[in-house]
Amino acid sequence: MPIDNDRPGAFELSDVFLISYAEGKEGNPKRLNIRNLITEINIYESLNSNFLSGDMVLTDATNVTQEFPLTGFERIEFYFRSPQTPNGYNFSVLNGHPMFVYSIKNRQELSLNAQIYQIKFMSLEGIRDHQTRVSNAFVGSIDQMVATICRSHLNTKKDILVEETKGIYKIVMPRIKSSAAIKMLKNNARSKHFENSGFVFYEDANGFKFKSYEGLFCKKDGSPREPKAHYSVKVKNILVKGAPGKKVYDLQAVEDWKILEQYNTLKNTADGAFSSRLVTHDLFNKTFKEQDFNYYAEYLKQNHLEQDSDGSKRAFNGILPYFNYDRGDSFADKPEGVLHYQSTTSKVHNDYEQPEVEHILQKRISQQTVLNSLKIEITVPGISEIRVGDIVTFSIPSYQKKSEDDKVGEDKYISGRYLINAARHHVSAINKRHTMVLELVKDSFNEVYPGETTDHFTNNENDRGLLYSASHLDEFV
Repeated sequence: MPIDNDRPGAFELSDVFLISYAEGKEGNPKRLNIRNLITEINIYESLNSNFLSGDMVLTDATNVTQEFPLTGFERIEFYFRSPQTPNGYNFSVLNGHPMFVYSIKNRQELSLNAQIYQIKFMSLEGIRDHQTRVSNAFVGSIDQMVATICRSHLNTKKDILVEETKGIYKIVMPRIKSSAAIKMLKNNARSKHFENSGFVFYEDANGFKFKSYEGLFCKKDGSPREPKAHYSVKVKNILVKGAPGKKVYDLQAVEDWKILEQYNTLKNTADGAFSSRLVTHDLFNKTFKEQDFNYYAEYLKQNHLEQDSDGSKRAFNGILPYFNYDRGDSFADKPEGVLHYQSTTSKVHNDYEQPEVEHILQKRISQQTVLNSLKIEITVPGISEIRVGDIVTFSIPSYQKKSEDDKVGEDKYISGRYLINAARHHVSAINKRHTMVLELVKDSFNEVYPGETTDHFTNNENDRGLLYSASHLDEFV
């Protein structure tokens, strides 16, 4: 049956093979095509997850598990893509990377003649991560160390894209898993091209990536990266660029959306988004230092999602507004609320210094906390070329009209550029449709929140009332 390429959510799915560890014909592994048994497929990517994973739901009316027992040691082989794009998910044996089946769950009777169960799978590197430890001493840049761990310990054959980092270090890994070693490295990494230090390590359909948040936001020259898609709650019948008259099958129309997180001042404060104090101790030189972090002072030194096309930074447009809330102090003027203690003993490895914690720790924690302050989930027609770590735009209406004749405008704070923090590709064999659930985050706005330097709260408190209430406490002393 021909594929309707103009239909939102159209997809191409190859035969889906379960490959057993047991021997089949001619000495090759036993293979079983389960394409017609599949009810749905889910593929997961996340900036917070090191490895690709997925699951599929099977409706089995032939009891294939008798002829092909499922043990949790199988491979999954298939190829999946959107017909509008050349790039998809290649889990084939010959040209791609088959996924490793690690669990069979929720097996139950559907009817007298059928059962339903779920097969969970992930990339083979994720399995190896649970089997190996890193106990080496590494000398070099942190990006080189990450690439070495991927090749020598995870034994990956996939592409590895790493962003250059500053400094040459000697770091000893204390017999920890590869994922833990990479986490240690990314927490100490500082970009060679950008001011901030927050790094992520993740796997997408193209391989492994080790990049800073600023490296995801923009190019080396500071200019913003082009969005992969422009999503809107009301977009319909978009025209294909360069092909006048051809519709884009509503691929960029948002079907559902919700705000998962919209600011948590207590959490942001406790995690160090606004301010923190770092106390460092150098045993070699017998010295200690204190360093305060101020979110507002550091903001313009960094690249953000919302900045001018030439890479120039705008005036403060962070998603955490500036105002004086406590007798003239802002949230960034209270650094002792969050204290960090770190040893920075120098020259323990001759010429190899430790990573510069004073340039890394506080900035990284603040940036990661800010990015999680506004989190939106959208459901859109699937495009296999969309990846976690991509930039997209999202537009929602303001739901406000000045008069009956006015059109509803765009929400000036929520709408704008977003980073895809997590993605789930959902393929329904029943509905014959591919959808994506995208988790979006951002650190800045097009429209600046109102700033306020006057403390309108505490300056107007009733001091007499406060003193009167306090005087009665003497009765209970």
